[in-house]
Amino acid sequence: MVLFASLFLFGLLGISDGYIYVPPKYTGSDFTFWLVNNNGDLTSNGAGILKAKLYADDRTIVGTGTVCDTDNRFTDEAARVICMMIGYKCAENWKLDTTNTNLPALIDNVECTNTSAPFRDCRYDRIDTCNREISLKCSSRCDYEFSLLDSEGTKSKSKSGLLVASNYNGMRGTVCDDNFDKAAALTICREMGHTCAASWSSRNDMGFEQTFDSSEKKASEQDMPIMLDDVTCSAKGVLQNETFVESCFWKTESDCDHSEDIYLTCGCMLEEFKFSTVDKNNKATTNGKGLLIVESKSESDTELKGTVCDDLFDESSADTICKSMGFACSKSFKSVGERRSAAWGDVQRKYPVVLAEVDCHAQIQGQCSFSTDPICDHSEDILIKCGTEDQCPETPTESF
Repeated sequence: MVLFASLFLFGLLGISDGYIYVPPKYTGSDFTFWLVNNNGDLTSNGAGILKAKLYADDRTIVGTGTVCDTDNRFTDEAARVICMMIGYKCAENWKLDTTNTNLPALIDNVECTNTSAPFRDCRYDRIDTCNREISLKCSSRCDYEFSLLDSEGTKSKSKSGLLVASNYNGMRGTVCDDNFDKAAALTICREMGHTCAASWSSRNDMGFEQTFDSSEKKASEQDMPIMLDDVTCSAKGVLQNETFVESCFWKTESDCDHSEDIYLTCGCMLEEFKFSTVDKNNKATTNGKGLLIVESKSESDTELKGTVCDDLFDESSADTICKSMGFACSKSFKSVGERRSAAWGDVQRKYPVVLAEVDCHAQIQGQCSFSTDPICDHSEDILIKCGTEDQCPETPTESF
């Protein structure tokens, strides 16, 4: 009888690749979730130990207990799916609670890969006891406004500055660089009205020094909390122009200090710079072949003119630049050092190296990160050869 019941239960829940999961006939409503304190009492502030109840197809209760994460499989995606099932809009934080609550456990190692799918598309193991329970903080107020501050703590007049996030209560703070990447930078720059993200780094890496004072019009970084940590945004969300709330995950509890604050520069490379090629005699070429030269489009910054360093430069970067010059693609590119050619030395000496770390995305037109503070020498200058449409292969693809 026990064996029959066990087989019936396994057949009801389904087993695949070592995981027990809810079969397709179940829907998200067959699981309910709520948050409790250490005594098992329901909380009303959107925070607590995550508890679940599983129903069979006939709505009888299969089991009730906490949600565990023995093998570190729980993710931000799972947190968001569950918070939305509880009735909130987003997940602010989640962590493992290793205090012994003496509450029975129900499921373990939850894995969700799609935040728009119901929980039935998530996978999990069944479990009876554990000491690694999920503690979750959900929220209905998920919107953040972003801004950039200059070194005096006022709103930056340029496209660069210390990244600051403000929540719905008007509280504002900095953003830690943990897990911050190009998708996060681009999404946040778009939130501030820019089309592209140029570069980002921790304040410490940038040597960004504060002269903040305590007047009402200025903000002291040291007086601000670190508002957001572990900010990650999805590549799919970036490609679909989703907002920060739709595309990104974050935590509002941080293990950072202010040396890890993000210094962000927004802006599109092709809006700020124009490119051209010159031959060994420093004569402009019309065939898109030669030493790559970049020049600022701004009349107030005409002194910025020089060569491009090969750091991070790849086929997508070359294609983007060739297209900006009216060609269909890049046929080839190499650094002067790779060519082992001294014939370019005279023309190279006429220019400084002014642009580096050009990293363009193949699927997002014009999205190129870059640096105007290169640490390069002329052996790394780019030589490029652009091609016409009949000379070009199919457009490459890329993911974040």
